[in-house]
Amino acid sequence: MKAKDKESAARKAKDLVQVAERAHKEAARKADAAEDVSKQAKSALKKAKKDFKVASKTAREARSAADEARSAYDKAAKRSAKAEAKLGKSRKKAASKKTAPAKEAADKPAAAKAAVAKPAAARKARRKQKASKARPKAVETRPSAEESAGAEDSFVLGESGADVQ
Repeated sequence: MKAKDKESAARKAKDLVQVAERAHKEAARKADAAEDVSKQAKSALKKAKKDFKVASKTAREARSAADEARSAYDKAAKRSAKAEAKLGKSRKKAASKKTAPAKEAADKPAAAKAAVAKPAAARKARRKQKASKARPKAVETRPSAEESAGAEDSFVLGESGADVQ
């Protein structure tokens, strides 16, 4: 029986080897699958890092643009405030000038009397008082198309320009 025991032990060992090979194959397949998942996870992580980097760069640029816009707005607000102040001053000045024409009217006759006394000063005063006249526009020397058509219609055969003299 010793031979039978050896054979049965050999079969058992052979069965165990087959079970071990199957387990090894299954483990290798699972390892490959895990490796693929790991590669996908790494590439996803890499892509996420790249996206994050781009997003942070865009955010930095947007922040700097916003800062520039804020400073430009502040400058514009200051300019606007200055302009408002000037406008207010000019309105006050204009309002005070509306009451001043009565004083100026009283001053003009005195200026005219002084101008009579001094002929050179009078000429200057008159020049200032006169409004400058607009120059007349150049008149067309050519007759318009309608006028020339009218002249052609009134042409008489018996008369010429030389005979009129």
